Amino acid sequence: MNVTKQCQSNGITISYEESGSGEPLILLMGLGAPGIKWLPHIAAYEKHFHVYALDNRGAGQSDKPVCYSYSIEDMAKDTIGLMDALNIETAHFNGISMGGAIAQYIAVHYPERVRSVVLTNTFPYCNVSFRRAIEILREANGQLDPITAGRLTQWIIFSQPFMEEHESFLLEGELADLADPYPMPSYAFKAQCNAILSFNEYQNLPSVTAPVLVAAGDKDLFVPISLTMEMVHAIPNAELYIAPEGGHVQHWEQLDQYNQITLDFLLKHRTEQ
Repeated sequence: MNVTKQCQSNGITISYEESGSGEPLILLMGLGAPGIKWLPHIAAYEKHFHVYALDNRGAGQSDKPVCYSYSIEDMAKDTIGLMDALNIETAHFNGISMGGAIAQYIAVHYPERVRSVVLTNTFPYCNVSFRRAIEILREANGQLDPITAGRLTQWIIFSQPFMEEHESFLLEGELADLADPYPMPSYAFKAQCNAILSFNEYQNLPSVTAPVLVAAGDKDLFVPISLTMEMVHAIPNAELYIAPEGGHVQHWEQLDQYNQITLDFLLKHRTEQ
């Protein structure tokens, strides 16, 4: 069972879901989403790992500082502060999209805290098309009604084949987001967008020493596969999994396959076999 807890980290309150037992695995969610979105993956991971799924600053039940921009550096320090508060010396990481940017920052700047890293549907910097997509979502937030804004996001992050075959899944997601008891304020969403726009760890990725698996969809409209490949080539010995016909959320579209691929990688790098 997942248990929601909170701790003080980097000057703010960070909320997190905790479940399972074993070596620590820290899950970092993407733009605008709380850690609870990890539940379909936690069901697989918690059988083998002590799982911590964070609400990044601005999301879920974590604090939402009022400012123009958060930073990936601050969100990485939030994560390290949580590890310190919970006496977690080292951990495995999986970060989705913006969460993958946070995981990259940690792997570069806190290598002694990292056992292995899964980088899911993520980016080393913003190229032109990705930057323009983030800017569109940022400016639409608060201007469009929630359903229209949500459908714009769905159109960007889901692959076209999945949308054609699984509209009921999209509609269920709409209802779940509308029922969110901890909705994200527009200023916090924009602050996360601005954190993404200012992120660039590309030149530092050759210094990563931890084992890395990059997972992506070959039909990702949001983060182009060409940008993913730049990241793969920059990280020494990075492994690569590409989901055929997968969008930016291939981890939901092809849930069982994604869970198995990432779990196999994480298990391979457990210290306690």
